[in-house]
Amino acid sequence: METEEYEILRVLLDELKREQSELSKQFREKKNGIAEIDAYLRGLLDKDANDLQVFLPRKVEDIYHDRIEQNNRERDRLQSECDELDRQYHITSNRIKQLEKVISDSSMLHVKQLSILDVQEKERQRIARDLHDTSLQNLTHLVHKVELGSLYIDEDPVKAKLELATVEKGIREVIEDIRNSIFDLRPMSVDDLGLKDTIEKLAAVLNQENKFRIVMDIDDIPTSDNGETSFRILQISIYRIIQECLHNSMKHSGGKEIDIRLKDNGDRYFLTVKDDGTGFDVADALKKEKHFGLSVIKERVLFLGGTFHIDTAAGTSVEIEIPKRFSDEPIGF
Repeated sequence: METEEYEILRVLLDELKREQSELSKQFREKKNGIAEIDAYLRGLLDKDANDLQVFLPRKVEDIYHDRIEQNNRERDRLQSECDELDRQYHITSNRIKQLEKVISDSSMLHVKQLSILDVQEKERQRIARDLHDTSLQNLTHLVHKVELGSLYIDEDPVKAKLELATVEKGIREVIEDIRNSIFDLRPMSVDDLGLKDTIEKLAAVLNQENKFRIVMDIDDIPTSDNGETSFRILQISIYRIIQECLHNSMKHSGGKEIDIRLKDNGDRYFLTVKDDGTGFDVADALKKEKHFGLSVIKERVLFLGGTFHIDTAAGTSVEIEIPKRFSDEPIGF
C-alpha cells in the first residue's frame, strides 16, 4: 500500500471516530430528555389525587390529559431518535473496526515488505561476497596463469601446456561454483524432485569434501498444493532456512556433525537444525554483526507467522515452527 493511500485511510478513520463521538453525544442528550419527561410525568401523576378530588372529583389523568399526551408524544419522538442513533452508532463502530483492521493489516504488510527487502539485500551481499571470495579471485588467478603460459609457449612448450592444463581445471571449478550459485538462487528441483530430495541434494553439494556427518530425518512433503503460490513460497522459504543453517554450521560451528529434522504435524511444520560445534553468544554475535544469517532466518520465520528459538549452550540448535498457511503473500520474495 502506498503512503498516500495509507494516509487517506487514516483520515477516514479519524472522521468515523468523530462521527461516532457525535452520535454518542446526541444519544446521551436525547436520553437525558427522555429521563426529564419521565420525571415530570411521575411528579404529575404522583400528586395527591384525594386532595384534588375534594375540589374536583376527577382523575389526575383527566385533568392533565393534554399535557400528558403532549409529553408522551415528545417522549416517543425522542425514543425513536435514540433508536436510530443507536443503529447508526453500531454501523459506524463496525466500519471503524473494519477500517482499523485494514490499516493494521496494511501496516503489517508494509513491515513484512520491508523485512523482505532487508532479507533480499542481505542475500545479495552474501552472493556478492561469495562471488568475490571464490569465483572472482579464482578467475583473477587464472588470468595470471594464462599470462604465465603465454610467456612459456615459445621458450618451454611443456611448461606452457602444464599451465594451460591448470587453467582448464581452474575454469571447470569456477563453472561448477557458478552453477552452485545459480542453484542457490533458484532451486528448480524443489518443483521437480520435492523438498526432501532437494534438501538432500543441497547437503551433498555443500558437503562435497565430507567434512561433516549430516543426519537427516525429513518427512515427504508434496511438491504442490493445488498450485497455490503461497505453498511454493513456503517450500522455498523452508529450503532457504535450512540452507542458511547449513552455511552457518559449516562455516562457524567447528563441529563435525549436523542433524536436520523436518516434520509435518498436520497444520504446521517443525524444523530443527543442530550441530555439535562450540556454540556462541547469540546477542554478542548479532551485536557485532556476525552470523548475520541468523537474522535472515529469523525474519523469514516471522514473515511466515512462525516461531524461532535458538540454543547455543552445547553446539547450536535452531528450532522453528511454521504454519502451513500464512495470510499475506510476499512481493518479490
